[in-house]
Amino acid sequence: MKPGRNDLCPCGSGKKYKKCCYFSEENAVDENVLALPDMPDEEDIKQQENLLRGIMNMRMFIMGGKPHIKEYNKIRKMHGEIIDDMVRYNEEGKFQRRMDANSTPQDVRGKTVHLLESDFDFTTETGTQAAYDIFIYKSTRNMSCITEDFIQKNRYKKPEKIELLHSMLHSTLGLFEVTGTIMEEGYAYIKDVFTGAEYTMIDIGLSGEQSYDTFYLYTRIITHRGFSFGTGLNFVFKKTDSFITKHIQEHKKDFEPNAEFIRFTQLYNRYSKDTKGFRVITRN
Repeated sequence: MKPGRNDLCPCGSGKKYKKCCYFSEENAVDENVLALPDMPDEEDIKQQENLLRGIMNMRMFIMGGKPHIKEYNKIRKMHGEIIDDMVRYNEEGKFQRRMDANSTPQDVRGKTVHLLESDFDFTTETGTQAAYDIFIYKSTRNMSCITEDFIQKNRYKKPEKIELLHSMLHSTLGLFEVTGTIMEEGYAYIKDVFTGAEYTMIDIGLSGEQSYDTFYLYTRIITHRGFSFGTGLNFVFKKTDSFITKHIQEHKKDFEPNAEFIRFTQLYNRYSKDTKGFRVITRN
């Protein structure tokens, strides 16, 4: 029986068949025929991501002594502590989502969108982050969020955490293109596809991404004390993806700022079902 491409090679090398004897005389291709490129499997993708994360961690270590990176790391650490508190708060059943009596979760252009916790795949990092994004941050003006609860109930006494809560409440969710980077400083310049708003974002991984002009990044940006950074939510789409091209065209025709929940739903559903997923390593 002929082994599958991802099976161990019968020659005993310990390698996968596709990376060893696949192109033997039996599978040889005519030199005048173009061979299809080898499609990476999950193991290959994981190894590539681990390599990229290793490079990013090395860059973080090298840049850690820069004053703006030191301050940024302090803010990110405090943000992480707040997020951990919010996750526990929700898991203990202390957060009860409230909605205006005269409104639906999202009602724009005659469309009503319901996105429940059960709609997310909690076995994936993206699904978990997307689920908590709609609970922690202000997803729609008609619906409460955990950040509001923390502010209204005076959850923290330290002024710096209260200040950060307000920055989180006024965070921005959108589809961005990266217009440039300063690799040695950890900066990425991003521009909102629909509003044209521009941000100088600190992201060690993204600033080192060489192919930044080939994709769109859907993320949430917090601006605090002059520093802008991502919350950890990242949907990445190739600019050549017909779905994202159509998505942009449709929403640019009659851009509705209050329809961000609809755009979030459309983009999450697409990204979570894209098994080929275009991945870029960014710092969470």
